[in-house]
Amino acid sequence: MNRKKVFRIILLLLRDFLILIAIGNVISIFTIPGDLWSVEVFFQNCMFSVAIGYPAWKGMVHISLVLEQKFPWLKQPIKRLVYQILTLFVFTGLIIFLGLSTWLMLTENIGFRAVLDLIAPSLKVVYIFMFLSLVLGNTVLFFKNWKEAAIQQEELKRAHLALQYQSLKDQVRPHFLFNSLSSLATLINTDADRATQFVNKLSDVYRYVLEQRENELVPLNEELKFLEDYIYLQKIRFGENLQVNHSLDLDQTRMVIPLSLQLLVENAIKHNEISGEHPLHIDILSTEQGHVIIKNNLRKKEVTEPSLGMGLENLRKQVDFFSEDSLLIQEEDGSFIVRVPTIPA
Repeated sequence: MNRKKVFRIILLLLRDFLILIAIGNVISIFTIPGDLWSVEVFFQNCMFSVAIGYPAWKGMVHISLVLEQKFPWLKQPIKRLVYQILTLFVFTGLIIFLGLSTWLMLTENIGFRAVLDLIAPSLKVVYIFMFLSLVLGNTVLFFKNWKEAAIQQEELKRAHLALQYQSLKDQVRPHFLFNSLSSLATLINTDADRATQFVNKLSDVYRYVLEQRENELVPLNEELKFLEDYIYLQKIRFGENLQVNHSLDLDQTRMVIPLSLQLLVENAIKHNEISGEHPLHIDILSTEQGHVIIKNNLRKKEVTEPSLGMGLENLRKQVDFFSEDSLLIQEEDGSFIVRVPTIPA
């Protein structure tokens, strides 16, 4: 540890000790009669404030951080308030009670019952101070979290719009339209019924992209229907060289980010070779924890289309906002795997 870091830690400790000494002496004004004040009492009070106040303070900070993770103010305000009051008051009361009791019995040589009579006024003042600190501290924390949530919401909107734009751009880019129209032209000459179905699927794909541009979440069954339409169009182009297997055992009323699954399938098709010699296998699976997994074998093209890296990053931001779980992306055993959490309806 370098000197600057040590010096900074010492300064922070000194600052904390001075704050605790000031608070301890302010509280003592209400609990110690004026005729009992002396230099010795003052120094004893300073030592007690640091010895008891510091662990109580750091303990409260730790409890608040744990509660913020489990019961965020903006999501569960009532439950957070109840747990905050109970845990902090019990913890600080216990620390201060034990500290005062030990201190008085050692320094004043008095019994436990007399300690209870002496400690009651101190605890009363401490709790009043604690209540005011709790209100002030959590008011500041609430508005800080509210500001962060507003910023995060704005970032989410940008990520959502970027994801919708990416998907719409993928569908209307000349390459996709050229391939779709080439497939349609072939079908018109060989299978009029399938050509009609192809046009219907193509229109459904565009309709879904446009309809979902304002939605933050959609039911899984709607997203899967859109994905099936998209895969149908791609299978007309690639035939048996593109193999997509579904094995989903999930409540399909659960919610997902719109266009998320299609973007992952699109990513696999764009970046991997698809041929009779090297077919592309895409598996759409589920887990007991409520994830959808998109898995494909890796056979990367030497020359690929523009990367979907930003699309994945925007998808990650949206998943992080709506779910306590996160988007998992990994390569293993020659496969590219993406795990997408679903959200309860």
